[in-house]
Amino acid sequence: MMNLSKKKILPESLLRVLLVLGAAGLLMLVVCRQTPETENKAASGIHKTFEKGQVTVAVDVDPSTITVADRLELKITALIPSGYEAELPDQLPETDEKEVSFSLVEVTAPSQELTEDSRISVSRIYVLEPFLSGAYTIPAMTVHFWKAGEKDKADQSIDTEPVPVTVTSVLPKTADEKGMNPHDIRPPSSLPPSMAVWYWTAGIAAGLLLMGLGAFLIIRKRRNARLVAAEIFIPPHESAFLALDQLIAARLIEKGEVKVFYQEISGILRRYIEGRFGIRAPEQTTEEFLDGLRTGSALDIRYQGLLKQFLTHCDLVKFAAHLPSSEDIQNTIDSCRTFVQETRMNEAGN
Repeated sequence: MMNLSKKKILPESLLRVLLVLGAAGLLMLVVCRQTPETENKAASGIHKTFEKGQVTVAVDVDPSTITVADRLELKITALIPSGYEAELPDQLPETDEKEVSFSLVEVTAPSQELTEDSRISVSRIYVLEPFLSGAYTIPAMTVHFWKAGEKDKADQSIDTEPVPVTVTSVLPKTADEKGMNPHDIRPPSSLPPSMAVWYWTAGIAAGLLLMGLGAFLIIRKRRNARLVAAEIFIPPHESAFLALDQLIAARLIEKGEVKVFYQEISGILRRYIEGRFGIRAPEQTTEEFLDGLRTGSALDIRYQGLLKQFLTHCDLVKFAAHLPSSEDIQNTIDSCRTFVQETRMNEAGN
């Protein structure tokens, strides 16, 4: 009896082992088939670099193949040495092509950051939207760079290359593939009964009532939003004091990030001047900004000397590799706070 029981159990165990091995093999086959798709997706973008001396310009397009319903991101990055400035184009250059392939939907403001090799990275992102399907090229773009303060004397540039992009359609190739063959025209319908007029009248009246109610709610919501925005307005000097306290709390000096600290504190003061006096300080070089102050009357002349000394000291640290002492850093913080305190708006808003 024992021998017969063992003969019945053995085939069932062997069958279970074969089922487990088969499932494992099927799982490996699925994983192997998915791997190329993942690699192709990771390699779907385009990356090109162009160099001239110590300046490198990188062009990144992601993805290189889109549909007419998608948007495409074009990123231009310029790596420049310390003490240089770069200017990225604010729109796509005009071409001689009769058919426009892309429309420029959005352009981000240029962003700067300090790289590990002590160079400055200036980048900008362009969001493009295609018009029609087909094979197109993003035109070549020009990046200008120059040594700080010498834009008119030694302006140099790097030209990128056109980038090919494929735009595919979201519609089927033929009408038969999606059952889009045209149907015969329906025969004429009979006239509606007389009650239909009352139904239509009631429906139109209800629609007009809903539209009026919706317009009323939208107007009230916008009015409330404007009131809330007015209530939470933060004066420029309060924003500057808050940003300065946050910068000090970040302890960048203790971390050895002196240049980043001076970039941040210079930006705080420039943003305060723009909000307080309406001067486009963040978008100008120090020389351009100071020249504008001498010809304008937005800022009292007694503060122009203090501002010039502050910005010049910041530029020495940011671009001329000047290493400030602890006393210089504290004087910079005190000068920024003093300038904001003495030029802040009074209670009347002046």
